[in-house]
Order: sequence, then C-alpha cells, then structure tokens
Amino acid sequence: MSTGQSEIRQILFVNQDEGEYIRIQKDLARQLSPSVRVDHARDAEEALHKLVQKSYDLLIIDSAVDPSSGIRFVDEVRRRRISMPFVLMTPVWDDQLVREAIKAGVADVLVKSEEEYGRLAGKLLDCYHKFYGIGHAADDTGSAPESDGLAGAPAAGAGAPSIKDELTGLYNHSYLHERVVREFSRATRYHYPVSCLMVDIDHFKDINEEHGYGAGDKLLKESAQMLFAQCRLGDLIARYGGEEFCVILPHIDYIGALDLARRLRTVFAKSSFVIEGREINVTVSIGISCFPEDPIKRRGDLLSFATNALSQSKAAGRNRVTLYREMTPLHLDDMPEIKISQEKISEFQRRISESAETARRSYVEASITLIKVLESKDSFTAGHAARCSKYAREVALTLGMGVDDAEVVQHAALLHDIGKICIPDEILLKPSRLTFSEFETMKQHSYLGYKILKPIKFLREEAQYVLHHHEWFNGEGYPCHLKGDDIPLGSRIISVTDSYDTMRTAGARYKDTCGAEMAVNELIACAGTQFDPEVVKAFVEVLKTRGELISPTYHADRLDKILREHRQSL
Repeated sequence: MSTGQSEIRQILFVNQDEGEYIRIQKDLARQLSPSVRVDHARDAEEALHKLVQKSYDLLIIDSAVDPSSGIRFVDEVRRRRISMPFVLMTPVWDDQLVREAIKAGVADVLVKSEEEYGRLAGKLLDCYHKFYGIGHAADDTGSAPESDGLAGAPAAGAGAPSIKDELTGLYNHSYLHERVVREFSRATRYHYPVSCLMVDIDHFKDINEEHGYGAGDKLLKESAQMLFAQCRLGDLIARYGGEEFCVILPHIDYIGALDLARRLRTVFAKSSFVIEGREINVTVSIGISCFPEDPIKRRGDLLSFATNALSQSKAAGRNRVTLYREMTPLHLDDMPEIKISQEKISEFQRRISESAETARRSYVEASITLIKVLESKDSFTAGHAARCSKYAREVALTLGMGVDDAEVVQHAALLHDIGKICIPDEILLKPSRLTFSEFETMKQHSYLGYKILKPIKFLREEAQYVLHHHEWFNGEGYPCHLKGDDIPLGSRIISVTDSYDTMRTAGARYKDTCGAEMAVNELIACAGTQFDPEVVKAFVEVLKTRGELISPTYHADRLDKILREHRQSL
C-alpha cells in the first residue's frame, strides 16, 4: 500500500501488552506507510487523556483483559463527543460481544490471528473510509475491501451519512445498490452463491394512520434491530425504502435463504411492539432471489427478482415467503403468442401511467374512463367492472383485510378485464358462443391485463390479482393452474364477484340472467372447486348486509358443510 493511498496518519492503540503494541506498529508501518504513527495507551484512563490532548484518525481497542471494558470505553468516548472510527480487537470471536460492540458504535471487530494481522491495514482503511465517506480502497475486483462481519450493522453515534439510513442506522438504498454490484461481481468471478431477501412490514400504513408517524418510526427502528439480531454479521442489511428492508447473503443459496426468511417471519409474528403503551403485533412478507439458481443476467436482477417475489407474497395475503424460482409468472413468457398489436398494449400502458404518476389515487378516474370505453363496445357488460369493484372491497374488509389492502383489491376488480381491450372485436363482441380457438384467445385477457399493469410501479399488486382472477380453487383454472391459498386472496375475491355479477347481469349475451338467490346457490355449488369457500361465505354476508339477498332459502346449510370440510382439511 503506497503512502498516497492512505489518509490515516495517527492511530491510538489501547492495550496492556507492550509486545502486541510493537507488532501492530510494525505491521501498519509495513502495510500502510512508515509515516503512520501509532500511539500507545495502557488503559482507558490514559487513552482518554491522550484523546483530549491530541487528534487521532482511528482508535484500536484491545479487549483481551476484560471483554466488556472495550465497549464501556467506547461508550465513554462517545459520551464525550469524540468522533472517530473504533476497531475492537478480541482474542476469540464471540457473537454476543460483537453485537454489543456494534450497538456501541464500533466500526469493526478483529480476531487476533495471523490471517487478520495480514490484512489489518485493509480493514482499518475500509473502516476509516466508510466512517468519513471519502471512498474506498480498491481490491483486485475493482471494489472496496469489505469489513468482515459488519456489513449490515446499524452503527450508533457518528457514521458515514452518505451510506447509512438516518432513521434505522442500516445502510441506505444507494449504498445497497453499490454493494450489490460488488457482491454480484465477486459471486460470478469466484463461483459462489449470493441470495437476496426483500422484507416488507405488513399493513405499515395502517399503523402510521392509527398511531402516528412517530410510532411508525419506532417500529422501523425496532424492526431493523430484529433483522440485525437474526442475520449473520457478514450479511448486508439495508433499508430499501419505506417499510421495506433488503438483506444480501453472500455464500448462501436458496436453502439457507429460505431458512432465514422463515425464521424472520416467525420472530416477527411472535414479537410484540409497544406503541404508545399498547402492544401491537406485526407480520412481514418476504421475497427471495438467488444467484446462480435464478436466471440472473444483470446485477440489478438480484434485487428486482426478490422484489417481484415480495409482490407475490403480498398479493397472496401477506405474512408469507415467496421464492422467485417458484413464481408461476416466470413461465408466462412461454405461453402461446396471439397476434395482438404491441403498440396497442403500449398505448394503454402509457395512458394509465401518464394519468397516475402524480399520485396513486389519481389513476382511478383514468381507469374508470378506460373501462367505460371497453364496456361501451358491449351493452351487456355496462357497469360490470364498477359493480365488481364495490363488491370486492366489501368482501375484502369482511375477510379482515386492512383498508389499504381492500383498496388494492377494489382497484384490481375495477381493472380485471382491462386485457380485453387487446382482444379482437370479432371475438369480444361475437353474439353466439365462442369456438374452442376463440375461447383460448379470450382466455389470454387476464395475462394481457397483467402485461399492461405490471410495468406501472404502484399497480404491481393489482397486476398479480388481475393475472390470477380466473384461477380455480382446485387448480383447474388458468393461466397458471394455481391451487388453494397459492392463488392471491385478491384474485379469489374477484373470481367470486366477477362470476356473481356475470350471472346476474353481464352474461345475457349467451344465456338468461338469474336472480340473486340462484346466483348465490351457483357460487355455493362451485365452492371448493372453482371458488374459495371462505370468500363465498364472506360474499354472502356482504349481499345480506346490502339487502340484495333477502330470501332465507338459499343453500346456507350446504355452504356451512363445505366450509367445515374445508377447515378440517387444513
């Protein structure tokens, strides 16, 4: 290491062993520069005296005599507002000690070994550069040498504001992307796996609205600490944005990543957070990707694949883990092509995006306009989307969804037939029954709707619901043949409300419409095969509350029997 590569000039080494001090001094002079000065203090009192009298670039504390004394010393230095990076040296690796050290603000922990002494200079430089935010020394991959063990540590006290999230102390979004580039480069070069977890706190908006943003901030801080406590010290933990966190796991494949994800989900579900004197429970949704097991071609794919998996976890009802490799939409690119103008799809993507970029809710009016354009082609479907949308919201709330989640289901129900815009009019408006080939083309509308909505960032959950709203509860639906709870709950709700309204009003092109009781009995007859029995039950309650199902002669006993059998099978 040449002199020009290091800004470190003054180091204070706190240690009772004179021989250790001499070795450190020689090693740093050889590895860094002969001009680097290492001062020696034998105990905390002498070190504090020197820190007051003189300025140092970095402090090394030896914990050999009393493992906790080094941490107490760091606390005392912080209390006196002396700001510099601290490195703790310890004779053996102790996870509990290391975690306490990190919470106290230590930049790195070094184990006394020949290997550690051999790369001491690189570690100290990395701590120094990160602390002052002045760049990193390059290793042979063109990247900064990493500080083993502290990749995801929430640092207390002063730190590098350019790479840390101020609220949680975890690394921030921009530094995460920088590190992903480096980790991916190393993984491809040295042929080892690296996994990514995207972790989202469920119903976080509801907590903010009910308890205030201060409570939300407190929850984020405690969640960051919980993540840190469960991860390895070599993992990178970052706040991805809002209530989302990202964990990068070098040398971990899908098996290890899934084990961590399940542990995180369990820990969060069993933990209680005290907010304004009240205990509240939260859950997390998690998405996982892994290199090289996933078809990752670009560095950013590691994050985007995990984000897509997270979206499916949320769409499927939250509080669950989804692996990207098991996402059925992965196979949609292999579906048969039908001749539909890509310009037509792009045009509707553009129109929805332009109408919705300023705020999420502003797209509703634009969506209604587009749906009205679609429904104006066919008098039999007029008002169908709006009715499905209202039903879907009420069913979602009845099933216990939060207001925000119910709103997503409502919007998805409004847009569930948007893909029909791309279906040729000769098929869409055919007055007689469709042929097999025509029906196969019509079935593409759920996938086409997904393609239209997916690129719009804040419609990703709705896109998942639209994609799967024709799946059957027994796995015989389309396009992905999902079964049971693997079908997103929003899609299961839309399936019921769509079928009900079609039987009541929208299906008149092919057959006579029917009354509410007959339509409900048809839903009950198909509960457990086409429809989720729990959703059918909730929808019946909604109809009764709205006064649309007055007759007491619908097949209530049959529905109750189906529900009992379904619940016993779980």
